[in-house]
Amino acid sequence: MALFNLGSSAPQYMEQVLFDETVYKFYRLRHQYEDFQSFWHAKTNSGGVEVRLVDSLLANASKYPKDESLRAQLSEACLEIEKYWNKKFGSSPESLLIFSNIYSQAEEALIKSEAQAVDARQSDAHINTGARVETCMRNLYKYEIQIQQLKPIRFDDQTKIHFYLDGLNETLSSSYKYSGSVLKVLEQDSYIQNEDVTWGRWTLFRDSTGYSDVWIVKIQNGRAEVFSAVEKLNQDTYKLDESIRGIHFDSEIFKAIDKTQVTAFDNSEFNLSPPSYFQMLAMLNVTGEKPFESC
Repeated sequence: MALFNLGSSAPQYMEQVLFDETVYKFYRLRHQYEDFQSFWHAKTNSGGVEVRLVDSLLANASKYPKDESLRAQLSEACLEIEKYWNKKFGSSPESLLIFSNIYSQAEEALIKSEAQAVDARQSDAHINTGARVETCMRNLYKYEIQIQQLKPIRFDDQTKIHFYLDGLNETLSSSYKYSGSVLKVLEQDSYIQNEDVTWGRWTLFRDSTGYSDVWIVKIQNGRAEVFSAVEKLNQDTYKLDESIRGIHFDSEIFKAIDKTQVTAFDNSEFNLSPPSYFQMLAMLNVTGEKPFESC
């Protein structure tokens, strides 16, 4: 049965392209809140009246009275984005910068769709309302892939250093000997990228400065390499070294690699969100620097 109302030129069901733009636009506000619950139940002041933030999203459903599944799907789509986006990239300003690029692409797609509709208005019959959430996520993945081609985003050294050091805690660590110094594997920071690649955050104490360098370590095919290193020059000064280098293999390094892989598996069992340094790696990967490519 056709979904088009012959008595009105107004659409009775929300188009996919508008659905995407509406959801992405609302989700941009997520980054203002500590967690999804705070975001979803937040209240704002509108003309002296306290209203729920989410009502600005759900109000769109009232424009399509025959679209019975729309309200639930708008909510479901936001939750699906949260499960994917926040776990992968976090809720930092840098994550918002990348997501804003996603929204810009959806907004452009909507503008193009509306321009085409001026010449040829289509029937509501072609709208697959049951697949809107799934399609919204597929489009998000597509827009994510296109970011580096359309509008490259670059992060400066200070931003990278912030993420590589954020949450650093040597309390739960295992110590090993390397080059006559103490190397520590920070167990809570071990993280599995996939079945072939594990990442870790290690520290190496330097007698010459009295400080520890922080290594972001990639483990693949039984060997480890330092993807990035943060050197502490003095109490307040850090230097980023992005020259990828291998780690000399010996029995102690073998133990460090094994500990990183074992603790990464343990961490995955608790389905923990990735540490901040891995969120930066994910953002670098989507913007074109490709830390996740094979060694």
